[in-house]
Amino acid sequence: MDFGNVFPGAPRWLEIGVRTNGPGGTPFTTLSPRQELTPTAYAIHAEDAAAAVSVTGPINGSQITAGTITGAQLAPGTVTAANLANNTITADQLAPGAAAANLSAGGQSGVPAGGIIFSRTDNDTNLENAGYVKLGKATLGDVWVAGATNGAPVGRAGFSAVWTGSELIIWGGFSNTIYYANGARYNPETDSWTAASTIGAPSGRENHTAVWTGSEMIVWGGLGNLNTGARYNPASNTWATVTATGAPTGRYLDTAVWTGSEMIIWGGYSSTGGFLGTGGRYNPVSDSWTAVSTTGAPTARRSHTGLWTGSEMIIWGGGGGAGFVNDGGRYDPTTDTWTAVTTNGAPVGSEYNAAVWTGREMIVWGGSSGVYLNSGGIYDPVNGTWTPTSTNGAPAGRWYPSAAWTGDEMVVWGGYNNLVDFNDTFRYTPAQPLYLYQRP
Repeated sequence: MDFGNVFPGAPRWLEIGVRTNGPGGTPFTTLSPRQELTPTAYAIHAEDAAAAVSVTGPINGSQITAGTITGAQLAPGTVTAANLANNTITADQLAPGAAAANLSAGGQSGVPAGGIIFSRTDNDTNLENAGYVKLGKATLGDVWVAGATNGAPVGRAGFSAVWTGSELIIWGGFSNTIYYANGARYNPETDSWTAASTIGAPSGRENHTAVWTGSEMIVWGGLGNLNTGARYNPASNTWATVTATGAPTGRYLDTAVWTGSEMIIWGGYSSTGGFLGTGGRYNPVSDSWTAVSTTGAPTARRSHTGLWTGSEMIIWGGGGGAGFVNDGGRYDPTTDTWTAVTTNGAPVGSEYNAAVWTGREMIVWGGSSGVYLNSGGIYDPVNGTWTPTSTNGAPAGRWYPSAAWTGDEMVVWGGYNNLVDFNDTFRYTPAQPLYLYQRP
């Protein structure tokens, strides 16, 4: 406790003064000795230490007598994690069962000795530092689960889909002779759908592209050699136009990815120019376009898949002049260069697939290779390897499906198989390793 603030200001003195000539006489004469008043520490005993003592500076354990302050003297919330230095409280300071009781109060339970927990992280240092011992690895199989259709858009094909981080946005597409200029948003957490505004939306179209920028969905291109588009903001449920000045040749069945600052368009088909092996980069801040290099690019194609890994765009599959293809390329916009994608172990050549990026791998699913597929493959660009996806519980084979990665699973919606315009929803969790840790 800081006692130096008891007598602030000028020093205080204990002294005796006398007048030698009585009242009205000479001024006081101070007798010696005189004593300066200073604070002296002393102890008090109080029922509530927190109420009796005001503490402004730090206190460590050596300044407190054991048992002086107990839980009864501390108001709820007085001491939080922010008030405790790392390792201040160890197992020695906890009463038997205290941690378990705290977990139980929060609806949780402790892990008893011998208990096993799972981690998605190999060599999980947090668990190892807590005393857990790694036992090994288990792999969970991939799984498909059906979702809601109530409130979903009418069944269609050739639409676009983006993932916002919390919702899947479906827009456009066609059914028979109808070209849709509408869409909806699907929330997998609530398993529900919400309609998107049509005010200011682009004209109805199919086989266009769309990307999510972090705040907007950009729709571009489409059947009829369109090189127009618009930007949709789900927060305000509004649309804004995209410039056509400097844009790539009008096309459809192309792909688009978002790099974090640009939308990259590549490939597709033009009724006047045939299969395309060109592309462009759109910057929404400047509302401007830049061409993509064609040196080392994949062969011209349409109805392929394209996605962004965080550093490059991966193009795969599609249909070209030689028919269905199962090859592709990786484009680095920083260097404006291309690298080939391996075909070893890749799925059968096909077009109109859906594809997502998981953070480590590309999942390709569905499409057509002359038959409607309900299968696909998982591509690891680091190791250059492919693994097939499960067909157990998978949706019916189709082309034109959409897909989005939620962080844990791939959400697939819609598609077409010449007999049915699907509006069903499926969620696919790929096989993933879990690491087992045991508490001694």
